[in-house]
Amino acid sequence: MGMMLLKGDETPQDIICLAYGLEEGLRKFYAASTKMAIEAEVIKVLSKLAEIEVRHKQKLFDLYKTIDSADTAIENFEDTVSSELMEGGFDPDKLLEESTGTFKNASEVLNFAMMLEAQGMDLYMRYAEKSQDPRVKEVFFIMADDEKAHLNSLGNLLENI
Repeated sequence: MGMMLLKGDETPQDIICLAYGLEEGLRKFYAASTKMAIEAEVIKVLSKLAEIEVRHKQKLFDLYKTIDSADTAIENFEDTVSSELMEGGFDPDKLLEESTGTFKNASEVLNFAMMLEAQGMDLYMRYAEKSQDPRVKEVFFIMADDEKAHLNSLGNLLENI
């Protein structure tokens, strides 16, 4: 995905909206993948990953509310968010089409999810380093830390299957 989504003049709110959209794109991908999976264990893991993305989105919305003084309802907030891409910079629909049959077992699903979270963490760290606005830099570091925590959680899930 690189820097194509950013112009360089984004506010912390813009960055959170971008991240929220990426999380929603990933949630959609996992939810759609559950409908294509055959094995019960794979369906269970994909469903759990979709649920985790909902929690990630809530955390981002909570962060948004601490930065934006307006009393924004989540529905109004979501109207400003684009979820055409997902973490890793992929188009969810295109990736779904390309990954049909890829998830043969739960460990493959979790390894794939870990790759996406690692890419997200890397992206946010690179954005933080390039940002000139200390508030935007701070948001990127928060998001990178969250991706690191997501990676740890996925690693724990992988160990327990």
